[in-house]
Amino acid sequence: MADLPDRPVRSGRGMTTRGRCLLAGGLAAAICAFLLDERDLLRVGILAVVLPLAAYLLTATRRPKLEATHQVLPDRLSPGTVGQVTLTLTNAGATRTRTVELMESPTPGLTAGMRCLLPGLRRGRSAQATYRLYATGRGRFQVGPPHVRFADPFALWEDVRNIDSRAEVLVVPSAVRLAGLPAGSGNRSAASGRAAVGSVGGDPDVAIRNYRNGDDIRTIHWRASARHDDLMVRLEEPVSHGGAVVLLDNRQTAHRGAGVTSSFETAVTMAASVSLHLVNTDHEVKLTSHNSDVIAHGHDISDDVLAGLAVIELDDDNEIDVAPVGTAGMLIAVLGDIDPSIAGRLIAGKPRGVQAIALMLEVGAWAGPGDPSTEPAAAGRQLLAAGGWRTVNIRPGDDLAEVWRQACQSGDSFTGPHSAGPGRRNGSNGHPSGNGRVAAAVGNRR
Repeated sequence: MADLPDRPVRSGRGMTTRGRCLLAGGLAAAICAFLLDERDLLRVGILAVVLPLAAYLLTATRRPKLEATHQVLPDRLSPGTVGQVTLTLTNAGATRTRTVELMESPTPGLTAGMRCLLPGLRRGRSAQATYRLYATGRGRFQVGPPHVRFADPFALWEDVRNIDSRAEVLVVPSAVRLAGLPAGSGNRSAASGRAAVGSVGGDPDVAIRNYRNGDDIRTIHWRASARHDDLMVRLEEPVSHGGAVVLLDNRQTAHRGAGVTSSFETAVTMAASVSLHLVNTDHEVKLTSHNSDVIAHGHDISDDVLAGLAVIELDDDNEIDVAPVGTAGMLIAVLGDIDPSIAGRLIAGKPRGVQAIALMLEVGAWAGPGDPSTEPAAAGRQLLAAGGWRTVNIRPGDDLAEVWRQACQSGDSFTGPHSAGPGRRNGSNGHPSGNGRVAAAVGNRR
């Protein structure tokens, strides 16, 4: 297999430039031979005319049946990583093929394409060609269809056609490993599959189930048993019904810069990092866009988060709607440029008792020539802070893990992941004091 020089790929069948020149030269030589009465020149002219016609008969009348498949490894990439495509070409016809020129067109932002020669294939045989993928930005890309080119040995006639085979490549956003959680009521949700069978009035954080043989009698919940007319026992661990809502501001007017270095790409990375961190720490996470469109929702949604953020784009809508928070204990917004009216909508959309964190990009630092001014942003940030939101600013080049650490420690309501100071709530792992009391009550009953 040999690499060939780059040249445009065009589909179709016909005589090559070499064949047309040879045919024209042969006709001219034949005409001159008649005028000059030169038999040798006539023989040359006839040969020059016959060769392209023979090439046509050899190439156009034999059209091998080929099939192609793509295999992409890994199936997902992230910006800055390298993948590989293995393209398998199979002869599904009844006759042996001639040498095949195999080509793949470039895919901007992913691959420069490929061109190589494959040897002739007997019936049912396959040959493979591999080429690299270089992911530069997130998105959903397509490689293929492959082009095959057949020609006669003298390259006088060619047949170039496409084979119906494509493969999808998903480049997901990069994510930064984060540590720590902001302390606050309801900030830790039940593990996936540990939903409460029922709860009892007055004990909202107690999960119960039916009594089973072998259960310790001290775990019986007598009040629930009376209500259900059957023996009910407490679960081993208290369950908090909280979760987290992560809002990504993808308004066109809220961001500056272009391409992979824009403020929006930093916002996507931050939203992906926060969402994955909360999922990994057993939260029920709802990831939404600025207009409340749900990108991913649930417990075990890491793949959904990355797939959704891989294809999200800037939106012309200039409004922000906070998705219904429900029983979530945290509302985390990754914001671009906001004005006082947007800040007012965010303040109004924050339910009482919910811990709200605003990770705010100073988009003016990403601004280029001709980008709109961001003067109202400072007023919007001040209004948001005054409305009960904890705000942390992000600038180009900032360590996003450090930004998150600051968000966990900002204000009296937040503590670091290992803090034991006055801001630390009672209970383990940053649970609200209510959960600690329930755990103590369970222990006392036992």
